[in-house]
Amino acid sequence: MRYYENCDKCKKCFPCPVTNGDKNQGAYPITQGYGDVWYCANCFYCEDICPDYSPRQYAIDLRRTTQQFSERTIEPIKKLRKYGLLFDITKSLDEYRLDIGLPSILKPNVIEVNFLYQTILDEKSLPLVKIQKKLVSSKLEKNHKKGKIALFLGCLIPYRVQDYELSARNLLKKLDIEYLDLPFSCCGSVMTESQSEELWLTIGAYNLAIAEQLDVKTIITLCGGCTGNLRRINDVLLENSNKLEKVNEHLSKISKSYSGKITVKHLSEFLLDNKITNDIQHLFNPSKIENLKQISAGVQIPCQVIRPEKQSPNSHLKTKLLTDLLKSTQINLVKYPYELLCCGSSILAYDEQLAYKIAKKRIDSLLKRNVDALILGCGNCSMNFSVHLSEYSTARLATLFFTEVLDYALGSDNERINELITNRKIP
Repeated sequence: MRYYENCDKCKKCFPCPVTNGDKNQGAYPITQGYGDVWYCANCFYCEDICPDYSPRQYAIDLRRTTQQFSERTIEPIKKLRKYGLLFDITKSLDEYRLDIGLPSILKPNVIEVNFLYQTILDEKSLPLVKIQKKLVSSKLEKNHKKGKIALFLGCLIPYRVQDYELSARNLLKKLDIEYLDLPFSCCGSVMTESQSEELWLTIGAYNLAIAEQLDVKTIITLCGGCTGNLRRINDVLLENSNKLEKVNEHLSKISKSYSGKITVKHLSEFLLDNKITNDIQHLFNPSKIENLKQISAGVQIPCQVIRPEKQSPNSHLKTKLLTDLLKSTQINLVKYPYELLCCGSSILAYDEQLAYKIAKKRIDSLLKRNVDALILGCGNCSMNFSVHLSEYSTARLATLFFTEVLDYALGSDNERINELITNRKIP
């Protein structure tokens, strides 16, 4: 394995959450050539320490040059090409969504998405998946109304984190915020970025172009990773006219183009930036607020919403990204050392035991502070703290999304919050 010869060995990147779980992996080990380049949580902690060429970027560059044909690179790309997302949106999933009050998912135009992958990957002589030869028109269906805001769900949330999506939609409805659901594909994520910058930029721009085509001004995201990806892609394209021109060359083949008119905001940012917090407080249900007063909770800030600093307009907020929204609900917010450090969920795909070590430190820290719950703002975080919790801890710590707390405060029912209240009242 190569090492990064320009690293000055200052070791400021040692707090990397991966290194914190295994001293032989993560930011610094990767630069020194003994860490696996896939053991990067993509949290951008090291990016703010080494802004010119971070260990994260070094890992991405090594993946592109030495891991291009590896199973780790190819397998997720195959899924993205097959479904337009990382998961297949089946009929049974759609039926379940409708049953719990969520709309059917607008599936991506797989032929368009696959065409872009095919065009770019073919130039690199990568193994390709067969696609339909006929490329359908890229014009959006007539029933798509024009609007200023679009909701971007990403891959994981509509597939496995419906509580987050449902509470977010409830919240937006109660606040009379209109938005569009569009046939977005995967944001591109670290999978495409690990393949090539050109592919990453093009797939991200494809989504931005879909929104721009309908005069959307703002994309609201729920996933921290989607927020960071789309925002960074936007910034790169606006800062480099040659890259934007190359991307538009690809998009033009499916009658699309992107000019850079979209702003990407995580839902927490959107609510704070538009000062909707006052509207939320006016709608509070007094009895629900009394219930929330009985709960103590920590928060886990979605990494890529506040990092890297140079591309995150609200990086200065740090924990306030969520606490400023939540404090008026009067839920008791408890500080702990890991609020701003990555949950480790991104490592689940490569080393579950290491991912568990990362998450366990956070859970143990919260338990020492006797909290009832951990409040999240990213679907990916819920994988390690909720779905996989029983794999590394016998503790019973509830996880809630910030949207669930706000939606509850506005009058909605929530089984997990009700259970926390009930347990509190039991002597």
